[in-house]
Amino acid sequence: MNKLRFAVFLLIGSLAAAPLDEATRKLAHDIFQQLIEINTTDSVGSTTVAADAMAKRLLDAGFAADDVKVLGPNNRKGNMVARYRGTGTAGLKPILIIAHLDVVEARREDWTTDPFKFVEKDGYFYGRGTQDMKDSDAIVVTTFIRFKREGYRPDRDIILALTADEEGGSRMGSTGC
Repeated sequence: MNKLRFAVFLLIGSLAAAPLDEATRKLAHDIFQQLIEINTTDSVGSTTVAADAMAKRLLDAGFAADDVKVLGPNNRKGNMVARYRGTGTAGLKPILIIAHLDVVEARREDWTTDPFKFVEKDGYFYGRGTQDMKDSDAIVVTTFIRFKREGYRPDRDIILALTADEEGGSRMGSTGC
């Protein structure tokens, strides 16, 4: 398990208020599928499409427009930044979770399935990004939505940055904005 995924699981495990319900499972599955089916490769894809889709999900869940932004250096390299507001009562600095939306190139002829179609087969998920790292992106977005639905208020803000260009050196992602 990579360090980011481990940190996300620790954060989610320590903050989660209730067991995972069926509606949340479905939401996570739907977000994961949506992300897989958005081509975010450098050559022809767009992280902006994925960033806009995740921003819309957060806005639809009740996040204020001031707390959800899509920004980037050009129309294909969008990054989504969202702030989940805490109580601030402990005077603690925010927690920043950074994950990337872009994926390595995927040539159709190298795959047994379409790399940009979410496929569930024999207990496995197939599609570009199922392991690196659209699974983690979906987990954190789902968690933000779940926290909002449940009215959970952490003692500090949690900031999520879903960035472009991790696979290409971060020129357009967290260091390019």
